[in-house]
Amino acid sequence: MRYSYAGRGPRSLARALASALLAASVVLAGWTGALGAQSEGALGHNGAGVWLEGRVVDAGSGQGLAGVEMRVTGPTERAVVSDSDGVWRLGPLPSGRYALHAGHLGFASWTGNVSLPSDAGSTVRISLSASPLPLDALVVTAGRRLQRLAEAPVATELITTAEIRETGASDLSSVLTERTGLELQGGHPAGAGVMIQGMGSERVLILLDGQPFIGRISGTTDVSRIPTSMIERIEVVKGPQSTLYGSEAMGGVVNVITRTPGERAWSAGTRLTAGDRGRVDVSVDAMGGIGPLGGVLDLGHRAIELAPGLPGTGGARSERWDGLLKGSWRTPVRGLHTEASAFLVDERQEWRSGQLGHFTDNMQWSGRLAGALDRGAHGLSGTLYATAFEHLSRTSPGAEPVPGTGDEETQRLVEGELLYGREVGRHALDAGLEVGRESIRSGRVRGGHRTETTVESFVQTTLAWGHASVVPGVRGTWSELWGTHWTPRLAVLYRPRPEVGVRVSVGRGFRAPSFKELSMEFLNIGPGFGYTVRGNPDVRPETSRNLTASVEWAGDQAWMRVQGFANQFDDFIETRLVGDSTGIQVYTYGNVDDGFTRGAEVEAGLALDAWRLEAGWSVLRAEDEGSGEPLLGRPGHSARGTLGYAVPAGPRLSVTGVHTGRTPMHRTEAGTEWREAFLRFDARASWRLPGGLELNAGVDNLLDEQIDDWPGFTGRHVYTTVSWRAVGG
Repeated sequence: MRYSYAGRGPRSLARALASALLAASVVLAGWTGALGAQSEGALGHNGAGVWLEGRVVDAGSGQGLAGVEMRVTGPTERAVVSDSDGVWRLGPLPSGRYALHAGHLGFASWTGNVSLPSDAGSTVRISLSASPLPLDALVVTAGRRLQRLAEAPVATELITTAEIRETGASDLSSVLTERTGLELQGGHPAGAGVMIQGMGSERVLILLDGQPFIGRISGTTDVSRIPTSMIERIEVVKGPQSTLYGSEAMGGVVNVITRTPGERAWSAGTRLTAGDRGRVDVSVDAMGGIGPLGGVLDLGHRAIELAPGLPGTGGARSERWDGLLKGSWRTPVRGLHTEASAFLVDERQEWRSGQLGHFTDNMQWSGRLAGALDRGAHGLSGTLYATAFEHLSRTSPGAEPVPGTGDEETQRLVEGELLYGREVGRHALDAGLEVGRESIRSGRVRGGHRTETTVESFVQTTLAWGHASVVPGVRGTWSELWGTHWTPRLAVLYRPRPEVGVRVSVGRGFRAPSFKELSMEFLNIGPGFGYTVRGNPDVRPETSRNLTASVEWAGDQAWMRVQGFANQFDDFIETRLVGDSTGIQVYTYGNVDDGFTRGAEVEAGLALDAWRLEAGWSVLRAEDEGSGEPLLGRPGHSARGTLGYAVPAGPRLSVTGVHTGRTPMHRTEAGTEWREAFLRFDARASWRLPGGLELNAGVDNLLDEQIDDWPGFTGRHVYTTVSWRAVGG
């Protein structure tokens, strides 16, 4: 049996291979560090003229900033990028007066004047202050094209690598729980899903490098399966995005962008986290390039005595092995760039409920091959993507599952897409064609095996005049199981000043019925009870209508965003009792629910030298129109706040508070039962040391607040992290 706990066949081989790759990566890290040490100080003096040199640092921490573009303009123009310690050197330069400019993504720019040769003998020290909202950052999710954050047609939240590292989180779910307007949702039986604008996990699309991250169990995608070690950034777009991404994007899209291969410098590192509850996280990575080739390798192992989405700790444990391999090739053909990647996660979850132990084994893999051709105003890209999720659920009264038992399920998706983009001045046209084939093998679907083929196409155009741009778009989806569906959207962006943006969008969203909703066959009989759930082939897609408006302002040291939204949903798919056969209740699925979610969010941030302050507040009203009752699991309001301080040339300190308001949880004959409000504080400290070392320590839920019905562990958690990175030439 493939899933036997002892040995587990191919899984043992996979883990042995992962261990070997881990060891190889450590050796590679040391070799790369040696190369980096040999290359230090290799800069020499070439040619006649005067040299200008200096160092650029983070105004908050006093640490050197790598990758800062230093540019001089005057009698001549030169540019250079600062090294890993923030040191730079420009020249040779003829005598004269120059404007010196420093620019770095995520930091306010700096400009000053220098005169040569009088200033050539001194070291120029420049301090850059962090920019709270980097409008020049490049994003891809909101418009399905690479564009500046300031130009995205709908509001996009960008979570950077630095922000992810500051959370101390080992997986995606722990990062998202600290963001305004995002709520975690417990899975069934386990797992951590994410809710956006009151739309539950089954209506939020999770993407990995722009492709669907499959593996829903009872509608929930467990985002804790994605490790933070391999994430470069996270882009969150709230509200329906079905025009660009099709089904499941009714509530929004979370796009996880993994680390990008470099083209020249190599770097390698390792990271070790240890904490209470048996937490041990280990990851190693290497990335860089040789000529036109680039690559990323990231391998990790995570273990903790908790199960995602479950509050209990008795007998609970999660263990995961994960890996990412990515390569890129800048081909000899002008403008043609190719990339291939592979992702793997192998996990075991276990917990106890009463006298029974529950054991879940999940294996997920994906492979992607992509190519992009850039010919000036025209761009063409294609992607082939395949992914599979294998799930085995077992119960046992003992400490180990019984070999040969359990419910097996395999989900697969094969997809191809072709995207075309053209720019004409400030106007743009984007179009795409996608063909996918999805399948499931499960004892809980009629016939044990079901497949579905879908064909989808979309077109979106950007029309820009003056300070405004109008972005209409539409998507058509055809499914062999349920027919055709159209989803239009219209977005408007008005930017009267570079630092002020006003966005308004109206659109439709939809979610196609799942295999189980269409063809489920499930019977559960026990002492004194029995029920069956049958799929309904006549179920139609759920639909929603959305209006979202936002205003944002971003200065060099402060920013603010206010956003309001209204979602009207129709034909939500739910189970309903349709009969009683010999004492066994019969349930089926139907389009039975209409309702709405409405709310607002306010976010603001301030960066002032060594201080950083961020705060956010959201309010939500979610209601079933038929009964007038509030939708379960949706808090009426939530808030977050972070205060950070960077000691010059010392540690960076931060305290984050997350408040979740009173939440309706259960329906009883006596009425609705509510979960009380929950407030937690997390404290963290990090310290960069010489030699590429960094120390981190943190305490989650500092005051050890406890609450019932929470989708996950709520006790205090203490951890510490040691990381090391070497950079080569």
